[in-house]
Amino acid sequence: MREVIKNAKEQIAKITNNDEECISVTNSLSFDRDDVIFVDDKGKTVVNIVQQTYTDINGKNIRLMDGVKIPAFSSVQLNFGEEKESHIKPFNYDDNTLTTPFAKVQFDENGLISSFIDTVAQRELVSEMPFNTFLMAEDVPTSWDNWDIDADIEMKFKPCATLIERDVVSSGEVAFIIRSKYKISEKSTITQDMIFFANSPEVRFDTYMDWQDDHRFLKTAFDTDVREDFARHEIQFGYCKRPTTRNNSIEQAKFEVVNHKYTDLSEPNYGVTLMNDCKYGISVNGSQISLSLHKGGTHPDVKGDKGLHHAVYSFMPHNCAFNAESVIHPAYKLNIPHIVSDGAFEIKSLVNVDKANIIVESIKPCEDEDKAFVVRLYEAEGTRTNSVITLNDSIIKYAVTNMLEEEIDSIVDGNILNTQFRPFEIKTIKAYY
Repeated sequence: MREVIKNAKEQIAKITNNDEECISVTNSLSFDRDDVIFVDDKGKTVVNIVQQTYTDINGKNIRLMDGVKIPAFSSVQLNFGEEKESHIKPFNYDDNTLTTPFAKVQFDENGLISSFIDTVAQRELVSEMPFNTFLMAEDVPTSWDNWDIDADIEMKFKPCATLIERDVVSSGEVAFIIRSKYKISEKSTITQDMIFFANSPEVRFDTYMDWQDDHRFLKTAFDTDVREDFARHEIQFGYCKRPTTRNNSIEQAKFEVVNHKYTDLSEPNYGVTLMNDCKYGISVNGSQISLSLHKGGTHPDVKGDKGLHHAVYSFMPHNCAFNAESVIHPAYKLNIPHIVSDGAFEIKSLVNVDKANIIVESIKPCEDEDKAFVVRLYEAEGTRTNSVITLNDSIIKYAVTNMLEEEIDSIVDGNILNTQFRPFEIKTIKAYY
């Protein structure tokens, strides 16, 4: 993996012009994005961009940039210049109360979110337990120590975090960042940046765990006031609906389920989403969403779970029903950051899709053709959808294939495909140039 990343960076460097007066930012997703860009700060200001700097948990200087819209599979050039003075203050923090453009947030004495009022919907989202409560339980499964979780663990979880220190590390036009350090056991600690954004209701938790415990299981809980019988848990190429109740033995067996980039709990006109970049176990009991952060197994590797672990998760309320724009796109953005390169670089999109719920999951070289590439798409909302797919101007013909890249329809001249997706259907297109 390290060699692949190294090679990719070398290839990027070859196709940029190494202009020291600019950087290029590339969007590798199949939809437009205008979320905050995180880039290593080199002490240079980008002109005409809302921005601020801070030092992250690792001691790295980061520049946050907002208001940059990048079309799907395209790039933009940002030039360095003199800093623009601004007096805009989107955040107000006073006496453990933070007001953002989207919410009024109250923190308790332990630094947890005891109240979260969505000021757009005029709705309190915290139920009984504060948001981001760390829960720990004894974890001694009857077998498969490093993999299994026994159902009785739900009765063992208790709040475990004690606040050691807490500081506001950055406040500006782009974000408000609070850094907290917690003691979660006699041996283990958590250091976390809680990031509020000026352009989004998302609250991001950049989390480092120094884990030294055995046979302990750690979760973070968001006890919401959203009531719904089923939650959506993302899997590859779609999502599964799982019950939020424990009414029978089948539902009880689903005390811990899989989620990839998001779990969403939505009423018809309002919902909340918990997104993550690398933690794939979760439980939803009633209105409480609990993301699994770490497991301290000792078999077969006694020390396998110990050490420093990094994870990012985000809480995102949305003042609408579940859909691609409110849930799926933000989850992709969290997991796939912008590609930032030195110098000028321009790319024309390889493929454009006209519907938000049609996601291009991957683009790759064709296995059996020298002058062709493969596009794999899927429908992400569970909705039958008619879509127009426009390939790059250099494409002379295309064919629909199966997942083995074997053509199942005849080759068509041109670069525009009108097609219909069934719910969660995957389509593969071979494009010739």
